[in-house]
Amino acid sequence: PTTSPSQSRWGFLMPGGIAPMKIRQQLVTGESRKVTRGVNPCTTITVHQTGNTSKGANAAAHANLMSRGNSRSASWHATVDDREAVESYTADAKCWHAGKAKGNDTSYAVELCVNADGDYVQTVRNGAEYVAKKLKDLGLVPGNVVQHNHWSGKNCPEQIRGGVAGIDWAAFM
Repeated sequence: PTTSPSQSRWGFLMPGGIAPMKIRQQLVTGESRKVTRGVNPCTTITVHQTGNTSKGANAAAHANLMSRGNSRSASWHATVDDREAVESYTADAKCWHAGKAKGNDTSYAVELCVNADGDYVQTVRNGAEYVAKKLKDLGLVPGNVVQHNHWSGKNCPEQIRGGVAGIDWAAFM
């Protein structure tokens, strides 16, 4: 049974009765790792959206891309969809996600899926829940959450920046 919606601390309405999002690890190892040497102090969390609207382009598919010989010159810590978050790198990794060395070296990267067969609104809800958890884990505050756009000027997270489904950055936060 679903209860009446309640306001999340992240701005938009969250219906009651929704099961907690599953979080699992599928860590990238060996030659597949696309990171810079050193330890990431995680002073920020950077929110991205994958830009991949293909059916099946969910969190598991993106984690598989990275752990099975990533052909891209990019990496990120976690991918979130409408069912789960998959962590591909530990927080101390300097992933290649921001388009600028400072962002890569100091920020925890979260990708939100936009696959056509996923529930976009639930993905954004899960993304907000995951970011809230990581803020707590990393000892950060909401002011430490930035858009990919912050680092490189890229229009990312594109759907959130565009207010798709009535969820813009202010609502996400």
